[in-house]
Amino acid sequence: MNLVGIAAMMGLTICLLAMGGKRQLLGRYEKDVAWVRDTALRFNPNPVPAERWTLWAYGLFTLFLCLLILITPHPLIGIAIWLVVLTLPRIIADMMWKQRRAMIDQQIPSAVAALANSLRSGLTLVQAMQRLADTAPEPIRTDFRVMVNRYSYGANLEATVLETKNRLKLANFNLFASALLINREMGGDVSETLFRISQSLDKLQQMRKTIEAHTAEGRTNIKILVVAPVLLLLMLASVDSQGVALLFTSVQGWAVLTMAGVLIGTGVFLASWITHSDV
Repeated sequence: MNLVGIAAMMGLTICLLAMGGKRQLLGRYEKDVAWVRDTALRFNPNPVPAERWTLWAYGLFTLFLCLLILITPHPLIGIAIWLVVLTLPRIIADMMWKQRRAMIDQQIPSAVAALANSLRSGLTLVQAMQRLADTAPEPIRTDFRVMVNRYSYGANLEATVLETKNRLKLANFNLFASALLINREMGGDVSETLFRISQSLDKLQQMRKTIEAHTAEGRTNIKILVVAPVLLLLMLASVDSQGVALLFTSVQGWAVLTMAGVLIGTGVFLASWITHSDV
């Protein structure tokens, strides 16, 4: 059988498999579109063309798979690397979102204190939030700007605060939002309530900084654990470049690199878990 016949049979097989798994493929596509849309809204309140972005991602990952199959010594190694790379967008997005939430968490005590001071000076709650939306540092300024903008377009203030609370999922913001909503419902001196909350949050933040100072050595060890294997590999390459080249040109070498990556990742995960502080 010639190459044209083989290609035709492979194409027909792929088409039959695609038709048989049409429902699963559509379900996977809808989940990916929803993830892209939700992830983009975490960082930007404006809607994005999630369907277009998802299709572009599918095309790029397909081209990357073809490239890996061509450059790796065995197709299975290329497919294995490709499957690992498929998880990177979610990991990177979660890391960026975690970093953004950590910055917002550090800014909440000062933001609540500024809000209480604005209320004491005679401003209304919406005016005080508008001042924060104009003067607070990023990234918390964006969240207050979103709340004020949605309120100005007719949304309920309580609903916008709850939406931000459910999106951020931060204990400090939850405390602020709960106190604000209870005060809106029951009445009382909201400025005094927010001032006391800001003091409590500031004390908790100082406790976190103390714990981070005591665990700084462990975090440094994590960085060494990640950098040391790379430096050691470079040193070996300067001594025996042909031996090191086998790691990237043979099946056994790729297996060793994969095992090393798994062990390093496990060590970093365990060390991060040990040094993690939750106050």
